[in-house]
Amino acid sequence: MTSFLPALLMGVASPALTQPAPIAQGIFTNEEQVYFDGEAGRTPPPWTGVQIDPGEGSALVWQTIDRFGTVLASVPVVASADRWRIGDCTLGLTGSSYGAMTFSPQSKGCAGATVPLRIDGAGMTLRLPDGSNSLLRRARPFTCWLTVKRDAAGSSGATSENNEDWLFKSNMRTHDQGGRLRLGGGDSGAPEAIIRIRNVVWPEPTRNPPSLVLYVFTPDDTNRAVAYGWADPGAVRVGINQRWMQASCTLDGAE
Repeated sequence: MTSFLPALLMGVASPALTQPAPIAQGIFTNEEQVYFDGEAGRTPPPWTGVQIDPGEGSALVWQTIDRFGTVLASVPVVASADRWRIGDCTLGLTGSSYGAMTFSPQSKGCAGATVPLRIDGAGMTLRLPDGSNSLLRRARPFTCWLTVKRDAAGSSGATSENNEDWLFKSNMRTHDQGGRLRLGGGDSGAPEAIIRIRNVVWPEPTRNPPSLVLYVFTPDDTNRAVAYGWADPGAVRVGINQRWMQASCTLDGAE
């Protein structure tokens, strides 16, 4: 995971001057770039996930996250109408009539750091410490349930409707830009299952239609799926049943 502003981000003190635009908030990852660069034989950038949430008052909080949504680092953002300040880095900000935000580094604290260059409805462009850029697509939030068949009935762990044959968990939050969830393993009595959701848009000249894909992995190989199912990207729900596990994920706000 690429860290944000390695000097780690000291000295944020002044209050934000204006409420940051909603377009600046959300979850962004470069899951698609990493995948398709690898498929094309190019060296992909490091997998990077960013979550930008409202902070206190009119501030923002920049968080780097892993594939499971765990926050790895959290940095306050001082935002005004014409600049963002993130730690020692000051970024000039130019807005557009359709909501896009374009940034330009304006201080020495931005050198060798991961900084946003553009945020719009589709996603975010980041400049990485090596000077290259990476495209992080904007994620849509999903809520899932996941159940895994137990190896032995009566083992400890959560159950659905007192069914001791299945480990079950609902209201699990993730997103469609490579977000992952896991259930089972340990002393649960059930094997560990990992699911991932991708909103796949194939690059040119591939003619494959876009798809909303739900993958299933086991912990011994988290890169090669043991099963997957797909739906039209306009679908609000995607599910899978592999007999030993089942899952269903619904787009937030669809119901």
